[in-house]
Amino acid sequence: MPLINPPLTKEDFINTRWLEVINSSETKECLAYNRVFWNKAQEAKEVGNIREQAVFETLAFVTGAAIKPESTEEFFAEVFQNLTDEHLNFLTEIAPEVSEPELQARIADILWVKKRNYRMAQLAVTAYLQSATELEDPEKWSWCFERIERALRLARKINYQAELVLAHIEAVLARYNGEDPLWLSVKLMELLQEYKLGNPTKYAALAEKAAIIAESSQDWDKARNYWEIKAEWHRIDKNAEQTHAARMLAAETYIKEAEDSLTKHPQPYLKASDDLQKAFEAFEKLKSQGTEEEKAAAKARSEEVRKLLPQYQKQSLNELITISSQFNISTEVEQAKAYVKGKKFQDAILTLALLGIPSKVSHLRQKVQETAWLSRFTPITIMNEMGKVVARQSSDPDEAEKEIRFEMYRIAVDYQKLHTLAYIEPAREQINLEHNVQLKDLFAIVSNNPFVPPGREYQFAKGLYAGLIGDFFTSTHILIPQIENSIRYLLRRQGALPSKIDIDKGIEDERDLNTTLFPRNYSEINSIFNEDALFDIQGLLIERSGSNLRNRMAHGLINDSEFNSPIMSYLWWVTLRLCCLPMLKHEQQVEESNPWVKFDSIFKDDPLFDDFVENMAANRRELNAEVAAYEASLEENQSA
Repeated sequence: MPLINPPLTKEDFINTRWLEVINSSETKECLAYNRVFWNKAQEAKEVGNIREQAVFETLAFVTGAAIKPESTEEFFAEVFQNLTDEHLNFLTEIAPEVSEPELQARIADILWVKKRNYRMAQLAVTAYLQSATELEDPEKWSWCFERIERALRLARKINYQAELVLAHIEAVLARYNGEDPLWLSVKLMELLQEYKLGNPTKYAALAEKAAIIAESSQDWDKARNYWEIKAEWHRIDKNAEQTHAARMLAAETYIKEAEDSLTKHPQPYLKASDDLQKAFEAFEKLKSQGTEEEKAAAKARSEEVRKLLPQYQKQSLNELITISSQFNISTEVEQAKAYVKGKKFQDAILTLALLGIPSKVSHLRQKVQETAWLSRFTPITIMNEMGKVVARQSSDPDEAEKEIRFEMYRIAVDYQKLHTLAYIEPAREQINLEHNVQLKDLFAIVSNNPFVPPGREYQFAKGLYAGLIGDFFTSTHILIPQIENSIRYLLRRQGALPSKIDIDKGIEDERDLNTTLFPRNYSEINSIFNEDALFDIQGLLIERSGSNLRNRMAHGLINDSEFNSPIMSYLWWVTLRLCCLPMLKHEQQVEESNPWVKFDSIFKDDPLFDDFVENMAANRRELNAEVAAYEASLEENQSA
């Protein structure tokens, strides 16, 4: 922002009649103020009023960022780095004059973070509470909650009037009495629990009331949240019996949701199967907690769910989405958008996970065998961006199977890219267009999930959220090691030991994906993934002729631009699929009851893709010929 001379003063601020400008905004919130401030700055510029223009540009700048309550000081420093000392001095001068709490809280908070002005931090606490009162709306609860949360975090940090914020929270909770329609009371109680504030007995009763109300309206996510909140209040109060009872009720909501899904969901048994899978995982955790009687009760419920789950999965075979690919990819793009359009977020994200499956191994093998004669004359070589050969197909007749699988992994990459461009990315973008997704929205997917080990929920949610909003740099770095750990976790649940012990040194090391993903090392992997899913993950993560993302990332071989590749989106989708769908086979489950085993490849016999593959093969042959000629010239020079 340009500076003017002499610097702006309080009088300049007052002369703009700023309060009239704010009153013209229908919403008393900073981002709404930002728009009217910019408009006034343009008006002032047009008439040549430089000082008024500078005032409104400064106010527009400070209100233009969506500040989250947990934002770090580094975040503030980066967002407001263009605020010079002159701007900060001007804001310090006008802060006490700002009678509108939303704007005053923002200015005072910036001055606290940027200048460590303790008086401004105090002012921000009270202003945030006043703004929360004005913005309080149970239907648009996030505005109110975010300001209360920021007030409490700031009050605790500077040790100033935290009791005032607590009183405000308790007044809001008392006013709604567990009957607010959305999530305000949920979030306020979670905030109290984070700081160990509030009366556990009182709020455990309130959480129970709210949970019962939510169940009566079939709002299962909210009901589950309230039962978990009730359990946490009892845990804080050191009442183990009530804690376990509340957690059992939370687990029961998955079963009730499954029953509800059978009557309401467009894919009833598919959705109900997912619900029961989560119920099973929740009871599995509880059967190792509490008294012997409590463990037995949880185990009994776990076994009941386990017997019912294969029946639902078998019924879901007829509900899988079938996609037919035509000649023009635009048809698939519009089809993908249509599948997720207009759905609730949880339904839309599950639908996205259902948009196709990994390529069938049998189909890939057939493709390779049709062109096998080519590789006998020109074995395939794969080079990286530096021209180094990173993979070379064997031409040894004794290694025919290796030769075939080498080409199968390579072709699978092309399928993955096309699937991403045709379906995954259009559907992901449509979901983001319709939903303001936040990190917390992903916890419903990863909680009590058979693919997510306990204690890894936040990392999976963070990785899935990053990929959902298109930050594949973050999602790739988070999800690859979590997939690796999850596979070890699942192998252990199957009775395998995915680690090695150095007897001499007395050290036990975990085995990596290069070992754990192969049946020759761990036959149990076949009871976790079907053949197609296992092949897809192998090629995606560890095979040289595939994408080999795990090994390339581990050794720092992925450059910045590659994180924008469709393959990174495909990796995210595969992880989403593993988390969303009950792909994992149970120990006593027959293959026919698994709905994912028989899902046909969406690009099978697709003329568009056949042309695509043939073009890729032609380009490869030209490149191989150039490489062969170059290598021959080197040999001639060496012999000379």
